[in-house]
Amino acid sequence: MSRRKLIWHIGGSDAPRPVIAANLETHRPALKDLGVHSVATPDEARLATHELLRTHREAGLARAHVEGRWARICDRVWQRKGVSLLCTPQLGAADKDQIRLALDALIGVEVHLVVTLDSFSQQIYGGWLADLRAGRTAGWEKYAARVLAPTVEHKQAERFWAGHDVPAMLERWGWTFRPDRLHVVADRDVAQHWVQLLDIAGLRDAGLGPVIPAYADPAGLAVLRKVNRQLEAPLSTGTLGMLTGAEEPAAMPVVPTGVLADRVRDWVTALADAGHDLRGDLMALLDEGDGTPLPGPRDQLAAAVDALAEALAENTRLRSSNEALAAAQPTMSTRARTHSTSGRRARQSPRTRSARSGVSRFSKP
Repeated sequence: MSRRKLIWHIGGSDAPRPVIAANLETHRPALKDLGVHSVATPDEARLATHELLRTHREAGLARAHVEGRWARICDRVWQRKGVSLLCTPQLGAADKDQIRLALDALIGVEVHLVVTLDSFSQQIYGGWLADLRAGRTAGWEKYAARVLAPTVEHKQAERFWAGHDVPAMLERWGWTFRPDRLHVVADRDVAQHWVQLLDIAGLRDAGLGPVIPAYADPAGLAVLRKVNRQLEAPLSTGTLGMLTGAEEPAAMPVVPTGVLADRVRDWVTALADAGHDLRGDLMALLDEGDGTPLPGPRDQLAAAVDALAEALAENTRLRSSNEALAAAQPTMSTRARTHSTSGRRARQSPRTRSARSGVSRFSKP
């Protein structure tokens, strides 16, 4: 039996509620007490993902910000015997060369890969959210139509399915793994994603209850799309939070995804034939019926007003801080000038000081 085991969550990408990452961070102290190691914070995992995918420039990062991040995470896996946990959901979209680079440092570790999936509508909503955060401007209906098209033609659809086409993802990743070490958790109840990951890690009875993070407010996203159309660069993370971080967000929109039924049946067959561990019902993730739209103009206006109020409050705070600094500036300047003059006089030679005072040391008394 391997002395080191890594339970590694690799997807699906862009979940609207990052359940695994949130629970790893919340339960980090309790996991440590159990002898289980969460080997990367969400920020460390994000930087390591950019390093492996070579997407740091798109994220506004220099190479120095990401260099060596993945090696440090792997070192932590090797430093301790027992079970380690890691969440890098964006890595599911990696190509074979990037996967080979990621796995090289883990040869000799018993690695289990985990993919978690919620309803297809929520998966599409998460992909749309990621596009808007990147500064893009496609509307909800247009984005969903591109993803659900019979053939993948648009770049947005390519990006989405790279991180959500489960058989293709596991085929890229699983070429060096035993089939039973690739796990797929398919459940509309995202709390079960955490429960099943604990079960895979042998921690089902550890008493680590699921924490469900909030999702981005759909009304705020509708406003964000309009804002993006007026800007040349994406908003900062803090500003995005003002628009999308409502305390009581509206319900996520639902799009009919029954058109994916044949594809999903093929997934079920492919996973069974490959001998992978499927937990849940992939067909139950489909949404039938007419769907539900985004919140209307009234809700969007409320989201914009809330964001404006928060921005104005932050602006007032910054102005007060700047005024306090400006008020202290004259005193600081006076002290600096006094210190500078004293230092300059101390450095002057006797000849220079005498010449400036109009008295020569060669003058007769």
